[in-house]
Amino acid sequence: MTPEKLRVIVVGGAGSMGRWAVRTIAALGTAEILTVADIDAERAEKTAKAVGGPCQALALDATDEVAMTDAFARHDVVVNTMGPFATFMLPILEAAIDSDCHYLDINDDWQPTIAAFDLDQRARERGLHVVIGLGGSPGVTNLCAAIAAETLDEVHELYTGWKISAATIVDEPDFPAPKASAAMDHWIHQCSEPIRVWEGGEPADVAAVEPVTLDFPGVGPVTAYTMGHPEPITLPRTYPRLSRSLNLQSGPAWLLDGLRDVGRRVGAGSITLREGIAEMGDLPRPATKGPRDALPIEWSLAIGTKDGAPHATAVYPTAFHPARMGGNTGVPVGIGVELLRRGALRDVGVHAPESAVPAREFFDLLAPLTDPSLRTASDLLAIVQR
Repeated sequence: MTPEKLRVIVVGGAGSMGRWAVRTIAALGTAEILTVADIDAERAEKTAKAVGGPCQALALDATDEVAMTDAFARHDVVVNTMGPFATFMLPILEAAIDSDCHYLDINDDWQPTIAAFDLDQRARERGLHVVIGLGGSPGVTNLCAAIAAETLDEVHELYTGWKISAATIVDEPDFPAPKASAAMDHWIHQCSEPIRVWEGGEPADVAAVEPVTLDFPGVGPVTAYTMGHPEPITLPRTYPRLSRSLNLQSGPAWLLDGLRDVGRRVGAGSITLREGIAEMGDLPRPATKGPRDALPIEWSLAIGTKDGAPHATAVYPTAFHPARMGGNTGVPVGIGVELLRRGALRDVGVHAPESAVPAREFFDLLAPLTDPSLRTASDLLAIVQR
């Protein structure tokens, strides 16, 4: 029996990530009605017309609680692609729950992640599925971590990471990217103050952009840098015996050194966030290139034991969406809505991807949407063990 199609509204649906969520939901045949909601009415209309099918446009100001509640009441599912999530996530999530809507987002800030779990009981009482952080990192990384953890008898450490070079927006002729993006705002903000991680079997606050050396299966010793993403907040909820969990960013040392300096000065108040973003765009490049970043674009690493012996497993996609950050972040949350339609999400209430989304079913859908020559999760994922 074919599941009924859903009435879906995508907040920020005309943005760089939102458009890919809209395209994915339309391509998978998930929606009966697919509303592209954006404060920029012209871009929303252009997106809806370009995608076609069940799409319609709606001008929506996400700071207007009454307008949001009115719009959400006519839908079954709210998809939130509007950052920065430290500002916009909780009001949109609360409006969705109050409107009896399921909710999925691409939240990549750790602070609202903690607050979102406080809404778990409200969502459960209404029978609503809430999945937060279903993008690239977090999202793809969490589900890679779940597959990596399955290969071990005991998991002691879980790392997730992403490569800075892939965190770029590919311009589309009809949708030029704004000069100042929410992604850049988020990046500097999360490197300007202590970040929450899992260390010594409990939550801990550490400095951002600090180097961490790992022995990565199939690669060898690598260095990556701490980042304030939600994975270290959520993974220990599913794997409570972890001693350590970090999210790490990798890239050229000169860029990370510059980020650390700018972040410290923004945090100290000696420069504004806007000034910090401008400085990052003008960092002087070294005359010669340093060593190549050997880490995958997105990855997970589980360390623990198997059959009584030390063991490590890395899991990562071997292909990346041609739209880079836009596609790699927007497509996963679109897949999440289709899994909701199919009844595949595991439980109601507030969840991170690893506790709600069936990983292999997710990657079976992601593979051909990333590269049409790929058919299943096995074609897309590398699983490398040591």
